[in-house]
Amino acid sequence: MSAAASSPPSAFWFVVFSKPRRETEAVEQLERQGYTAFLPRVRSRRRLRGQWQDIVEPMFPRYLFLRVVPGQDDLRPVRSTRGVAGLVRFGGDPQPVPEAVMAELQRLCAGTDGVLELPTPLAAGGRVRVLEGPFAGCEGELLNQDGKRRALVLLELLGRLNPVELPLNVLTPVG
Repeated sequence: MSAAASSPPSAFWFVVFSKPRRETEAVEQLERQGYTAFLPRVRSRRRLRGQWQDIVEPMFPRYLFLRVVPGQDDLRPVRSTRGVAGLVRFGGDPQPVPEAVMAELQRLCAGTDGVLELPTPLAAGGRVRVLEGPFAGCEGELLNQDGKRRALVLLELLGRLNPVELPLNVLTPVG
């Protein structure tokens, strides 16, 4: 028996296009059919209905990944799976995603709950606006951040610049 005949068939990752906001349903349905699916997700902070909230959403809206062994796994049922619009195709055929790309995506999402934490968009030296509290509406320069919760902001108050410590969740970048 040759070495090629004794080695297991190679599995590849393919991209699946989902129906709008149905990525999670598509993953669940594909896994129920015995496929291996991967939906990279990110956690970010957004202001929704006047409140800051941590939200988890797909890293690539409407896209997820499916691991299959070509010639062994049948891709025909994928298209009719609930939540799935179809496979992403190039030149009429689904093309595999490079293994290095998938390995890096999986590494990035390998945290405690499988969700990538996005860094705050605030950067030291940048302009910020205060959204809540006694300084609401004021703009200033972000001097530094203390972990994930507090920031030191230089605000002009009473005709002079004053460093003020504020919660990060009441700041938004200007510009």
